[in-house]
Amino acid sequence: MAFQITSSKTAAPKFKQNLAGLQDRFEKAFTAAMNMAASMIKTLDIADIANAGDFGGRWGAGLKVEVVDRNRISTVLDMDGASIFATGGVIKGNPLLWIPISGTDAVGKQAKDYAGGLFSVNRKSGGRPLLFSIADKAPKYFGIESVTIPQKFFFAENQKSVMANFRSIFDTAFRAAE
Repeated sequence: MAFQITSSKTAAPKFKQNLAGLQDRFEKAFTAAMNMAASMIKTLDIADIANAGDFGGRWGAGLKVEVVDRNRISTVLDMDGASIFATGGVIKGNPLLWIPISGTDAVGKQAKDYAGGLFSVNRKSGGRPLLFSIADKAPKYFGIESVTIPQKFFFAENQKSVMANFRSIFDTAFRAAE
């Protein structure tokens, strides 16, 4: 005994019509899911910036997370020096890095931009070299050869985490697109 399926001429056009509607629904759901994922990634990235230390609101404002080419999500933090906090690494001086001494008015300023001028003191006791303010004769910066910055922002990990759940994000968007 043979098994045979015969298509009905009347069912084929209706099936095609339903399939076309399903494609539109799929497209809308995919776009919505990508936008939802980008929003979730941005929320995690902003939390990373806030939890990483003294980065202020302008760092969060410099973050852009957006859907690119309909199929990719791009994360860009448009701030000078941001890449070192996203990857970690070593910053070397030329010959020294001048680090502001906490609690002084030098915090947040580069030594070259310190108002009133600075003078250096190389200590005989072997301690780190210091830069003092000409005006108040107080130490403002200490010199070191290099500093290791740990990774503070986990943008790639946040994106992987959200995209690992993309199926459920898409399913939610697909159900909403009915």
